[in-house]
Amino acid sequence: MRRRAYPVLGALLASLVVGCAGGPDGAGSSFGGRSGDRPSLEQAASRLPQSVADFTRGDTLWHERERPGYGVAVDYAGPARSAVSTVSLYDRGEPRVPSDIASVAIQREFALAVQDVLALADRRTSQAITDGERSVLPIPGQAPLQCIEMRGTYGRAEVRTLLCVGEAAGRYLKVQLTTPVRQVRPVDLRPFVVGIAQAARG
Repeated sequence: MRRRAYPVLGALLASLVVGCAGGPDGAGSSFGGRSGDRPSLEQAASRLPQSVADFTRGDTLWHERERPGYGVAVDYAGPARSAVSTVSLYDRGEPRVPSDIASVAIQREFALAVQDVLALADRRTSQAITDGERSVLPIPGQAPLQCIEMRGTYGRAEVRTLLCVGEAAGRYLKVQLTTPVRQVRPVDLRPFVVGIAQAARG
């Protein structure tokens, strides 16, 4: 089962990147610019570690260069590609994103992120996913993240997706992870999300 999961996760990683390309219409901000004491997007992306919770950093996609407000997306892969993730930092052209996950901005962005995942699966004949249980993920000493865990299939493989949204250094932080349900050693996804949030917030 584990060997068969590798190509599935590779294809899922590609779909995660496409899904994270969604963003604002007509948002305006300059790449590498600053808003108040907010770090530049390049500085914010450089905070994301090369490894965290046994996940290793991969490719970086600079959406901001062609689509202001869309930010940057960074790929991560779990041990032996047991899970794949895309971490996104963006602002939708907003000068500063609030840290309170109960705020209108965060709740709106979370709802949009969930819709994007469901819509992407609907457009793919090989993929199906259903809405899931929402939760709040505590981040020690920092603001929590709003999360949801969804279940579905990719081809014949059963998969689960953990999606979390919050704030990091004045921008939206979105973390999306997908892993097969059946594994020899199940992967705990939450330590990775916590580690990413702490690093992204500096």
